[in-house]
Amino acid sequence: MSRLDDRKWLGVNVNRDRKHEPLVERLTQGDHVIFSHNKDLMVFAAMVGYSLDKSEPISSDKIQITLGTYANTQQDTYIYLLALLKMKDATCLKSENLNDAVKVFEGYCNAGLSIIQSWIDENPGDPTGIDTLEGKILEQVFLNEQRSQENLNNDDLEVDF
Repeated sequence: MSRLDDRKWLGVNVNRDRKHEPLVERLTQGDHVIFSHNKDLMVFAAMVGYSLDKSEPISSDKIQITLGTYANTQQDTYIYLLALLKMKDATCLKSENLNDAVKVFEGYCNAGLSIIQSWIDENPGDPTGIDTLEGKILEQVFLNEQRSQENLNNDDLEVDF
């Protein structure tokens, strides 16, 4: 890939729905910041969406972050990972399919932000959201521990390359 292609690739937009902006500001700004950067929250939200198998398309009222912003801290790997997990086809990472891979991430992120908002709405006594998110993370760790103790059959995994 040439240097020019690299720049085009880094300029691909990764969008989030503007309706979530109050939540984004709540968790990334102020005295009780949970996430240092918006992109950190977006990755977390996408993982929440994926872990709960929820994806929602974003509306036309969106806010853009370039893929290069994620690539600066190697968080673009989460975008590719989610696309691979969803599409189960490595060709989703080819330049001509990159926008589709980004859409997968955007859908999981959008659903994840909705889920996080519902968690916070259910806990009005936690004005920062820190205790709520910590509780949900610990709950997931516990579930993961339970699953790891169960018998996992790798024959059920389907990934095509």
